[in-house]
Amino acid sequence: MEQKWWQKSVIYQIYPKSFNDSNGDGIGDLKGLIEKLDYLAFLGIDMIWICPIYPSPMDDNGYDISDYQDIAAEFGSLQDFETLVAEAKKRNMKLMMDLVINHTSDEHKWFIESKASLSNPKRDWYIWRNPKEDGSAPNNWRSIFGGSAWEWDQTTEQFYLHTFSKKQPDLNWENEEVRETLFNMVNWWVEKGVDGFRVDAITFIKKGNLTEDLPTTDRDGLALISHACLNQTGIGDFLTELKQKTFANFDLVTVAEAPGVKPEAMPSYIGDNGYFDMLFEFDHVDLDIGKDGKWFEPVNWSLHDLKTAITKSQTHLNESGWGALYLENHDQPRSLNKFLGEVAEADRSKAAKMLATFYFLLKGTPFIYQGQELGMTNVQYESIDVYDDLASTDQYEMALQAGLSSEEALQSVWRRSRDNSRTPMQWDETTHADFTNGQPWLPVNENYKAINVEQQLKDPSSVLHYYKKLIELRKTSEYSETIVNGVYQSILTENDSILGYTREYAGQKLVVLANFTNSSIQLEELAGNPLLTNYESPFSGRALRPFEAVVLEA
Repeated sequence: MEQKWWQKSVIYQIYPKSFNDSNGDGIGDLKGLIEKLDYLAFLGIDMIWICPIYPSPMDDNGYDISDYQDIAAEFGSLQDFETLVAEAKKRNMKLMMDLVINHTSDEHKWFIESKASLSNPKRDWYIWRNPKEDGSAPNNWRSIFGGSAWEWDQTTEQFYLHTFSKKQPDLNWENEEVRETLFNMVNWWVEKGVDGFRVDAITFIKKGNLTEDLPTTDRDGLALISHACLNQTGIGDFLTELKQKTFANFDLVTVAEAPGVKPEAMPSYIGDNGYFDMLFEFDHVDLDIGKDGKWFEPVNWSLHDLKTAITKSQTHLNESGWGALYLENHDQPRSLNKFLGEVAEADRSKAAKMLATFYFLLKGTPFIYQGQELGMTNVQYESIDVYDDLASTDQYEMALQAGLSSEEALQSVWRRSRDNSRTPMQWDETTHADFTNGQPWLPVNENYKAINVEQQLKDPSSVLHYYKKLIELRKTSEYSETIVNGVYQSILTENDSILGYTREYAGQKLVVLANFTNSSIQLEELAGNPLLTNYESPFSGRALRPFEAVVLEA
């Protein structure tokens, strides 16, 4: 397979609302991002992925778009965006936009027209259905954010479908005019200088039987919409058309958020002729979620489960396609807490470096989420009222309905809330971590004085400098080709404490070992040249120290 520029790249995800505020309104913005481009260039970033910056009522923090071809006033203007593109290119960085085309905001002009009357030309741009004979919703589907996936419209006396919030009505992809309009919008952004797209919730665009109830044992009689509208038969026709009329005509990179895609289906999604270049998989990050995504029913998982998920994916990628490597994003809690639980403060730096090592050297393109390169951690707000995340509020209420106490329900939010990763970026130890000189839209994590950019820039042993070393090892070392192209092979498969694998290419072989425990683990002596360890002192060759990671040339 011909090597593409994005296969050698490192991508940095920015949640703009929380990255850097330039005007003191408490909300991060494009000018604030431009101010920090030199920081990203120092780190070695090749591409920036920006979460939605389109006009939006912010019911779901920008994933409810009211205008696809403009910039939200709180983030700046189209002129600011053009400046960002130009300034990024000066630093050899490309730009990836979030593409949200399963649904719009209910405040988008298309939906306002659609709900105006049964005969409106845009009525069929969304999914409307009559109630059942008893006046209830067309079926018993539950939305991802809880409650019925159908919302009643009094004016036209029909229900509309929403996979997510009721303020996020689903577009009707069966309508050719809808598809063509979306394709034109994508091409418009490419002309503006966008080099790639992260495609949101794309496996929901093909719907199941809209009048069919799903089996359920839940007390509310509802069943999760994913069972009927995720990766349905026929979706390939839509995705093929999307690619042919947009992505395939430019030198772009695309990465799909594609829940429901099984590893065996990867070739059609990300093979040589796949719909996309990469996709975000969920098996390794959702190990802890209970039935139907209920946070308050956590699953006890083991390192063996994580190894199985990683190896299953990487083995398929040995044969076909390309991986999007990640541990954190705007929908996930911080990786330190997710994968290691409560880590003693003295061990946090080593633990963060260990996690970085394990995922960064797999086959695929690494994504770093803002603050991950510092080892930022989850937050524990004292009340559910402080949380902004729609899903957190819904999960809290579901937990109470299931019989949990308010304290237990809040603890489940502490563990899994999307606000864990949405707290403001921690730049230094001044007020509000220098994210803003106003009042931040979401409170800064209390540990910002101990974990921040300024402090870590000064410390060559910091998590930040370790990420920089990993990036250099991947991009500019004599081992780059093996890290990018090497075949993955799991090792120490039965070890309950160590995640290990090899990468081999053109006669060169690397060994990656990561100790997921706070205890020393004895090893059979390993022959090889240590290239990198997350400790200041050398690797012994006979034992992995607590949370130690090591990369060896075998």
